[in-house]
Amino acid sequence: MRALFFLTTLLASPTWADCPSQADLRHGIRLTDTDGGSEVFQRHDQYFVRVTYDDGDGFGAQYLLLKGIYVVEVFDLENGDSVPGTRITHAYPLKPALAPLPVAGGSWDTEVITLDQGEVLNGAESYRFGAHTQATIGGCSYEMLKITAVYHDDDGYTETLNYLPELGISYLVESREASDPLETYTYTYVRIEAE
Repeated sequence: MRALFFLTTLLASPTWADCPSQADLRHGIRLTDTDGGSEVFQRHDQYFVRVTYDDGDGFGAQYLLLKGIYVVEVFDLENGDSVPGTRITHAYPLKPALAPLPVAGGSWDTEVITLDQGEVLNGAESYRFGAHTQATIGGCSYEMLKITAVYHDDDGYTETLNYLPELGISYLVESREASDPLETYTYTYVRIEAE
């Protein structure tokens, strides 16, 4: 009887019952931040995840992430509609299947070709993968690897991402300008749920 009570309690906890799994990417997984903004992650195909950001006031952006990490397309949204002239694409010099997934202590340095409003730019990016740790959002805990992404041709602009291998997604937790340390922004998510 005790075992049945324990199992029932365990299955009713957020970790088991309410927390999204990778299967929920089919319909979407929503992250909500402390300011009321949200990001919805949805499986696009085998190698890509589509992310729709909404700031809560009708403005946002849509991203296409290779392996749930690397941005290959972004454009602005206003009231759910794409804003003309804001689409930017990035191409990496490998097939999507070969893009690396984070490995603790690993890294990836790559070239990238960017198409921004008709202008073609050659750039370089570096990704550093941290140790295995845990991230808790609301009542849900997941294995996590921190990623530091440096965009060398954007004056060393740096982003810190949390990558959740169990879900196959990453989300932004900090952005900073190398030229001005005071230009640092942090993002805190308080809820995660399936759509």
